[in-house]
Amino acid sequence: MIDIYKYSKKNSLYNFFITKVLNINVDRLTLPFFNKENIDLEFNEFFFYDYCKKHPITKWGGGLESRDCYQSNHDLQKFIDFKKPIKILENFLNKKIKQTIFKKNTAGKFKIKSIWYTIQKKNEGVSMHNHPKSILSGVSYFKIDKDSGGELKLHLENKTIEIKPVKNDLIMFNSSAYHSVNSYYGENDRISVAWDAIYTL
Repeated sequence: MIDIYKYSKKNSLYNFFITKVLNINVDRLTLPFFNKENIDLEFNEFFFYDYCKKHPITKWGGGLESRDCYQSNHDLQKFIDFKKPIKILENFLNKKIKQTIFKKNTAGKFKIKSIWYTIQKKNEGVSMHNHPKSILSGVSYFKIDKDSGGELKLHLENKTIEIKPVKNDLIMFNSSAYHSVNSYYGENDRISVAWDAIYTL
């Protein structure tokens, strides 16, 4: 996949082709962005726990080395169980979010680059971070006890947004935006699925 935004910054030839020939205003991809919807991406709960049993320790967390909570590897786009959820997500990104960002018909499309999930148990959270290797990021909430902490704190320019998610909430924002997750105190597991997307042809 060609990351259009990164290629536009490589040299003047790429920039001319992308901005003048393809007429893609790549600077709009980095404008402060936030969107919240409630969409069922049709995840399979069995997959999350089966994967966790097969991969108790991952590059991102698990076992005694866990940083904040259990986090899968960032390559779930390779699994058949994620084909349908990714298709639903990409269709939404390219029908609604693309139009919101560019304000007109534009060549190119959003494509999921990586997708993963976390399981938070009581008193677990996620520390402040961002996703510098993509252009758009988001999280979908598959399972969460209502009013039990686990709020997403999102820092956009000079303001902080705190979101209290419910099941099937889909939250999207610039990948460069720093964000964290407050400690969760629900009695049941909190399962969320995060993703990074690039803009490509």
